[in-house]
Amino acid sequence: MNFSVSKAQFFLLLFIIQTGVVYIAFQTPLIIYSQHSAWYVFFLASIFHYGLLLFFERYYQSFFLNGFFRWVYLIYWLLITAVLIAYMGYVLASWVLPQTPEWLVVMLIVGLSLYANLVRPETVINIGVMLIPIIFLFVIFLMLAVPDLTWSNLFPVEWNNTRQIMAGMIHSMYAFFGIEMYLIYRPFLKQDLQVKGKPLLIYQLVLFIFYFLSVVFTQMFFALEEIQLIPEPIMYILKSQEVNFVKRLDIFFIYIWLSWSIVTVMIYGLSFRVLYLSKKRKHPKRSIVIYHLLLAILPLFVMQFQRIEFVKNSIHYVLIVFTILLPMMIICWNKWRGKRVS
Repeated sequence: MNFSVSKAQFFLLLFIIQTGVVYIAFQTPLIIYSQHSAWYVFFLASIFHYGLLLFFERYYQSFFLNGFFRWVYLIYWLLITAVLIAYMGYVLASWVLPQTPEWLVVMLIVGLSLYANLVRPETVINIGVMLIPIIFLFVIFLMLAVPDLTWSNLFPVEWNNTRQIMAGMIHSMYAFFGIEMYLIYRPFLKQDLQVKGKPLLIYQLVLFIFYFLSVVFTQMFFALEEIQLIPEPIMYILKSQEVNFVKRLDIFFIYIWLSWSIVTVMIYGLSFRVLYLSKKRKHPKRSIVIYHLLLAILPLFVMQFQRIEFVKNSIHYVLIVFTILLPMMIICWNKWRGKRVS
């Protein structure tokens, strides 16, 4: 596929895919496994995340996918997107649409993604621009909870508890969601644009602050015993805030989160399109339709409480493989063989 992205488009796309869907639930497993040390563990995880971005930036041209690994990632994205859609439907059923049939929610999400991916690639990328102001409304309205925060919940930090730190690092993988997209879209960046150095550092700081505030606010708002009972802590914090313009702030933000998450699904669809059509294919639009038909079917097998919980408790291991280990292995192998992305 022939298209190019600006530096702002590139980082916006990466930000949306790394924060969409998982943002409202990421904090719970991190805090459960790292306890009072969650904020400190996430700080360490963010340093590792930045190091991974620097590694990807240096060696992205060596991320050459042969036919086998291309299909590995295509199948992975299909399954991971189906899981994300199932979780979106589950959250909507839990908070605002309990009587709406599951298939209708899935069809709505998949239909929007299909429409966006049948037009020019830039359309999906540019849709994210509309989300910039409403995403940062999350941060602004979270600040309303400051008077209700208990600062002592951040302590004591167990600096030497290696087991707890490692468990927290593993469960912080949700914040690394979709980081492999850096390697997919980096070659499409305009050649005269510089990413390493200040731009990459600014992106890391924005992502860190956005996630870090959600972690410390969750820690300070809830006791450790409460966290285990609260799957979407950000929504509960917003629910407790009273404002004049809307009766329940959490429902207002559920729809914002839904828009944000749908764009994430669109980007996964675009990634499928970019990778699948990297080789000349007959009937490309038919392939996109088939991909979305599968997306309309697969989530219905996952959209149950027990299955959603199983996925939430195990998906971080899948992320470790596909966002860290496999990309590094492919880069090292291609570096040794001298293969590069053209």
